[in-house]
Amino acid sequence: MSHTTESALRSGCRLLLLMMSLSCAEVRSEIDGPPIVDNNYNLDLRQGPVMGSSRQVALGGAYIGVAEGIASLNSNPAGVAFRLERSTTRFDWDWTAGLTNLDSKDFDNNGVTPPDYKSHRIRSLGLMGQYGPWGLGVLNNAEIIALENPDDDDSEYVLSVTSLRLGRQFLDRELTIGVGLHATTSKLRTETLDATLGQLSGVGWDVGALWNPERGPWRFGASFSSSILTDELDNPGDTPVTVNGLVVPHQVILPATFGMGASYAVESAPFWKDHKWLVSGDLLYTESSDNAVGVESVLAQRIQPVGTHDTISVRVGSELEAIPGRLRLRLGSYYEPSNYEGVSSRTHVTGGFEVRLFHTSLWGEYDWSLTATVDSARDYLNVLVSIGFWYF
Repeated sequence: MSHTTESALRSGCRLLLLMMSLSCAEVRSEIDGPPIVDNNYNLDLRQGPVMGSSRQVALGGAYIGVAEGIASLNSNPAGVAFRLERSTTRFDWDWTAGLTNLDSKDFDNNGVTPPDYKSHRIRSLGLMGQYGPWGLGVLNNAEIIALENPDDDDSEYVLSVTSLRLGRQFLDRELTIGVGLHATTSKLRTETLDATLGQLSGVGWDVGALWNPERGPWRFGASFSSSILTDELDNPGDTPVTVNGLVVPHQVILPATFGMGASYAVESAPFWKDHKWLVSGDLLYTESSDNAVGVESVLAQRIQPVGTHDTISVRVGSELEAIPGRLRLRLGSYYEPSNYEGVSSRTHVTGGFEVRLFHTSLWGEYDWSLTATVDSARDYLNVLVSIGFWYF
């Protein structure tokens, strides 16, 4: 890239498509920090609430030590190859399709009123296969925001995270190791498959492990995800680079995370004979960010620092098969540490159910289920509905 003002503007457009897409929305921000006057700051894309499958959210995000099926791909890469005792065939597979509707007065818990959106959704699509001790899978979680724009009713902003995982089991299936890549992409679209307005993206790496001693009721997991950094903004001049009147950041970042978890699953709960029971717990560490603000700060062109210190989130969950072979109930909770100075942390209560619907014999014998989950906290509500396989 040549060091010219024109090239700097092109770089700014790629880096700040998010700001281009949302600048047309009405912003009712109450951020009262100092104004943004130059490009010497970063945009942090961390998320405080748990985003994932219906089961994962219902368990309060405590899934590192569970690591079952397609839902594990965004929490513990080892889950792509981990097999339960029920998986007896040479080849096995799993998939997911989910939709989340968000109704939040303060999604990122920064203490101010967010911009107006027509809708705010999370979509999950994933597929994985296992052959012998090996596993390979891909999972895409996309945050889709429909914009309040009277001139273009179809405009949507999409922030997606795609996880690609490869794993293998060792020591008679007691130890499972997984590695992979995770990539972020953001873009503005006017049609579902339209990406002609550009995008910004970055790639990081992941590693995870799961130990299941003697393939018994206990599992212990650990997972690490590297930070993601986009290309730095090229600005050779003294005049700040702007896009649609917004002073754009120097870099977009997603901080690194490290987590540990454990779970305990039995066929018969000690308090209810012949009813399956699972309990799980996680600790998730997220590193701090340097000179960073959140999305709403850029929209308001006011500095509200985010991620100024490392954080730890505590997550717990439980699952009970209330009607054997037919109905599962889930309950969980997690602590969302504050990422903003002067804003208190919040505790989430999660829960939901999974019900077995019907059986099909096409391409194998499968039982299908419907799952619904709610995640509620101060100024936050997340409702998820998904379909998938029922596993006995």
